Amino acid sequence: MIAGEKEISVVIPCYNAGRTLAKLLSGLLDQTLEPSQYEIIVVDDGSNDDSLKIVQTFDAVKLIQQDHSGPGAARNRGMAAATGGLVLFLDSDLKVPRDLLQIHLHFHQNHPEISATGGSVLPMVNRPVFSWELVDHLSSWFNAHPDIQYRSPPQYLPSLNFCIKRWVMVDRQVSWRTGFAYTGEDVEFCYEMMCTGLQIAFVPAAVVYHQDRQTMSDYMTHMYRWGHHAPFVRGRLKGLQYSFLYSRNMLLCCLLLPVIMLGYTLRIWLGWFQSRPLQVTLCVPQILLGRLAYAAGIVMGTIDANHEADQDQSQ
Repeated sequence: MIAGEKEISVVIPCYNAGRTLAKLLSGLLDQTLEPSQYEIIVVDDGSNDDSLKIVQTFDAVKLIQQDHSGPGAARNRGMAAATGGLVLFLDSDLKVPRDLLQIHLHFHQNHPEISATGGSVLPMVNRPVFSWELVDHLSSWFNAHPDIQYRSPPQYLPSLNFCIKRWVMVDRQVSWRTGFAYTGEDVEFCYEMMCTGLQIAFVPAAVVYHQDRQTMSDYMTHMYRWGHHAPFVRGRLKGLQYSFLYSRNMLLCCLLLPVIMLGYTLRIWLGWFQSRPLQVTLCVPQILLGRLAYAAGIVMGTIDANHEADQDQSQ
């Protein structure tokens, strides 16, 4: 390691995260690694709550401010300031265990052929019976829980707990898509990596605890946004799994919606059935309701994607 270089740089894009940020930063400052081995960089994306004041109470945390430009731009800004051999991207609504950085670091040290790792996601509050937090967690993280067994390398890793060797972003010029996309950027990022022959790996032991959405409105809004972004990502990157389901042809798009809704619901149910059979079965109606919002997002996203393509052709 070069003198002055850290083992890991933790980069946190932050936008109006006043409710959760202090808990995350406190956990990161209490890691099993020595403080000299890592740095914490918060990139404030134009917050208008008390996020800035909270960060400023932590002297060991480096703060970067920018106008509101979206999480992709914030991650790129943080990466540019990072000095670590590894860059760990974390979302601001997490709680982390003491060994998170050590687990990511040791995996990369033992697997130099792997360019990026993603970890597990558990709920910050474990709800044993029905709640919208539980529904949101089951719907969002069915491919990132500790019990999952990948038979082949994953196609993407969630960006909220994503650790990449810094040379990959510098030498290969891989970066996060900028703009205001709040879903799907991790799919596109990992796709770009794998297209250049880089390998990614899921590390179940690298756990974070996520503050899941607590209301039906927040859950449905997230599902809609997820669907709206799908035509821009899966509809454009034809090598992705299931990309054939996201047609820019409106008639075909509408005909495929039932397949997408039922297929995703079944995939979620199968993904959780071994570890949470009763919970996921009882939540199937609410999961399917979320997929209805997802389908509505696909329709509007397809309209917007076609409009954007028409504008590009006319220029």
